[in-house]
Amino acid sequence: MRNSLQTQLFSQNRLRDYTDTKEHEDNLCLIAHIAHKIGILEIIIRNKIDSLLLRQDSQWLEKIVLQEQSRDKIISTQNLGFWLKVVDFYKIHNVIFDTDFLDTLDFKKYFIKNPHYFYSTNLMRHHKAKAILQLLRLIRNRAFHFENLYKIVGNGYPRLNIKITNKYDEAVYIAIHPNKIIEFLDDLLISFHKDLVHYGES
Repeated sequence: MRNSLQTQLFSQNRLRDYTDTKEHEDNLCLIAHIAHKIGILEIIIRNKIDSLLLRQDSQWLEKIVLQEQSRDKIISTQNLGFWLKVVDFYKIHNVIFDTDFLDTLDFKKYFIKNPHYFYSTNLMRHHKAKAILQLLRLIRNRAFHFENLYKIVGNGYPRLNIKITNKYDEAVYIAIHPNKIIEFLDDLLISFHKDLVHYGES
């Protein structure tokens, strides 16, 4: 496809966000490859959150979402941002993911400049879980709005980055390099079950 035609079809403003038109095409291919992985993770995580909170209160969801719908319908229609707020409110970060997975997780695997610790404390399990959920939501939102997942900002830093803080209000940034997006999502899938990596690919 000629560059002039791509500009006409996709708009100059959108293509300006890419290094060239090939990167735009590659980005769409990447989104197509990861969409089902994101979908699987979103479904599993919201069901895990619901299952955990049902043990505390069988009506927890109905008390928050005042809708005359079936429980399954309510669960399926809430966006990922809603579920992250639920996790923050009930402080259940530590129990969403397997503890061994959180203990061995090294974010440097996904971007070499990712830190192991804040200024005064290490990254704890709940910090790691919070970072995972925020990164997943960021990737999801950027992908499903067809934004550039390959974008690198200042100092070679990936645009896919989030900030987390500890109880001392110290902040760190954690990023996912574009060529590590699939590995990050696969690691999350494996943390729930190893067979999920290829689930939905047949």
